[in-house]
Amino acid sequence: MIHFDNHAFKGFDRSLKDLFDLLLAMGKHVEELIALLPAGLESADTQAHASAKAIDKQINEAEIEADHAVADIVGKFNPVGEELRFILGSVKVAGALERLADRIKNCSKRLAKVQHPLDAEIKSALTASINALKPMVTHSLDQVVDYQPALSIELLRLGAEVQRSYRLTLLRLNQLQLSAEHTHHILLVAKNLDQASDMAIEIMKIGHYINVGTKYEKVS
Repeated sequence: MIHFDNHAFKGFDRSLKDLFDLLLAMGKHVEELIALLPAGLESADTQAHASAKAIDKQINEAEIEADHAVADIVGKFNPVGEELRFILGSVKVAGALERLADRIKNCSKRLAKVQHPLDAEIKSALTASINALKPMVTHSLDQVVDYQPALSIELLRLGAEVQRSYRLTLLRLNQLQLSAEHTHHILLVAKNLDQASDMAIEIMKIGHYINVGTKYEKVS
């Protein structure tokens, strides 16, 4: 477990905590993006996409701030061991959060262009994906400072739910005779949700390396 209150230099403690708080703030913004999606399943909402772009801009700015914070910490405190893994891993986590946010922003964009009402089975599958993705961001960030094997298993289960919903969406699209454009938008929503869940699992794996010092290996 990473500690933010036991180093010789209090400035080091504060810098580590500030860095993690920045990652948490990025995570909150990603959750705000996800919260925009359910309304888009009900009707085309161009305002939701505008809101998503504004939130995504904040996340992009936070990623740059995280990069600067890491460079500053390394330059000032010359960290080693677990703290160094946390600091360098934070750069990767910030990057994964930024890519995750891009996927969700793209979902908002596509949902504003699909024909409504959505097919009931497709709507159900996309809803299941969104509901599974919601807790994944928080869970994955929890693993960065306090890795718990059971939580990784839960993250993988949620990721499998998103993948299952993606496959169900593909199957239903193959059954329906929709326009190529409509099919394309729905397919990209499902695919972006699946890729977003992959990013959350990637953050979990970074957390494993930070805390354990080895690459994550799935327990069969």
